[in-house]
Amino acid sequence: MPNGFRVAWGCASGDGRMRLDVYPTDAEAFEAAAILAADHLRNLPADRPPAVALSGGRAGRGVMVALAARSDLPWARIDWWLAEEAAVSVDDARSTMRVARDSLFVPRGIAPARVHALDEASAPPALDLVLLGIGPDGRIAGLVPGCRALSATGPVARVAADEYPETDAVGGLTLTPAALRAARWVIVVGAGDALAHAIAAALREPVDPRRLPAQLLRPAESVRWIVDRAAAAELLREARPAET
Repeated sequence: MPNGFRVAWGCASGDGRMRLDVYPTDAEAFEAAAILAADHLRNLPADRPPAVALSGGRAGRGVMVALAARSDLPWARIDWWLAEEAAVSVDDARSTMRVARDSLFVPRGIAPARVHALDEASAPPALDLVLLGIGPDGRIAGLVPGCRALSATGPVARVAADEYPETDAVGGLTLTPAALRAARWVIVVGAGDALAHAIAAALREPVDPRRLPAQLLRPAESVRWIVDRAAAAELLREARPAET
């Protein structure tokens, strides 16, 4: 495991002391997430294929590359899903499927039958592991602040282009809060100083996931947050080392 440290801080909402794993660099954070993912997947029962959802973006790509370098996963048994997908072709640079294909599926020789696109009409199973990144506005998966998908009752929902703040947004599909909460384990990864404010805000009061969707998955027994020092900068000013 890369050399990192854990910090903890209190909150008034009853969550107790939440914990955040911090690593000096983004590469070490991505490697730590890959190690935890591999450990979790190896320990799952062998009577069914593990179901894993992947997220794109900088952190998603970094974790996928780190995963692809590992030989200790049950590669032949895993079913792969996406946490979000833009409404673009799979060859578009904005496509999470393209990021996953180039960073993980092709390097590891994943069989096409094990790879599943998001589809509003075809729900993914209860996911054994979800790997997520965070956006500077607190978005997670394809859930942007205030989007209607935050209130969806099904596992997959569409986010319209005009719900994104970016002027060139195309919209797309995302796992919903219901699907994320049903996941057996979630690893949230953040890297870079552009995320420092969003990460600190997501882990403070008040809790309002419509304003900050990342608050849907605050650190808990089944949710692990792994960040680099730059992404934790604002939070570290008010945290203390966690007890081991």
